[in-house]
Amino acid sequence: MYYPLAAGTRLYRVTAPGTEWPTPLLGMGAYFTKGGRFNYPTEPTVYCSEDPLAVIAETAFYDALEWQERISVHRLNPVTYPLLLPHKLWCFSIDPAPAIIDLDSPQAVTQFQHTPHMLRNPSFNPARGPHLPGQPRARDYFGTQDLAKDVRGHVPPPGSAEPRPEGVKAPAIRLESLPNYQAHQLALFVFPPAVHVPYENRSALVMEWDLELQFLQSNPRQPVTQATVHIDWTTPQFRISGAANIPPYDPRPGARAYRPNRWYNVEIRYV
Repeated sequence: MYYPLAAGTRLYRVTAPGTEWPTPLLGMGAYFTKGGRFNYPTEPTVYCSEDPLAVIAETAFYDALEWQERISVHRLNPVTYPLLLPHKLWCFSIDPAPAIIDLDSPQAVTQFQHTPHMLRNPSFNPARGPHLPGQPRARDYFGTQDLAKDVRGHVPPPGSAEPRPEGVKAPAIRLESLPNYQAHQLALFVFPPAVHVPYENRSALVMEWDLELQFLQSNPRQPVTQATVHIDWTTPQFRISGAANIPPYDPRPGARAYRPNRWYNVEIRYV
């Protein structure tokens, strides 16, 4: 039921530009939203992945929602072109590694009484209540939020060798799957220091990059302008700026390094 995350494992996370270390480990981005896939509002959660493409695709998905809303209200606030947004990409490790529940494991399904397909089919309806100005986009992730709430509150019985969970592992549904490979994401719960040692006190920053994500015209693939008719929302491109490559994530078939100052495509899903 527990996912064996090794100490020193490289984890990736995307935040807003201008974010400073160790803010990515505090979970405040989730705290101030209307709720994420594995957190209710006011529940600090650190979303990350061992596969850098998983967090980039997740960010691209929400960028697409933001651009689509901007296009919808263009009469009130004209769209600026190209459709490019800046972010910050982080790589870090946590030692000791957090205890993580693998939600796909049969033991977890039995323990928490969820269906495996729910992890791959969260609601796509708009979140409850009106969005406030400046509030991040959200979705009705009620099933997975309830599941995460159960995991957060799970305390192994006295005498058990199992640790209290600090997070969950789930499929990374925004990234196109490959044969024999399913990318995953981690949602790490931020507990009070009396429960678990804070992540910022047991983490090491490995690398950081500036990250840009851009959506292009469908054909030809070039930056969107005011005259563009068809926008490709499924295959945006990303570019990093920094002092080092993003190294290959070996479990991914055809893994490659991503070099600074070059554009790469990433395919995203709107499940």
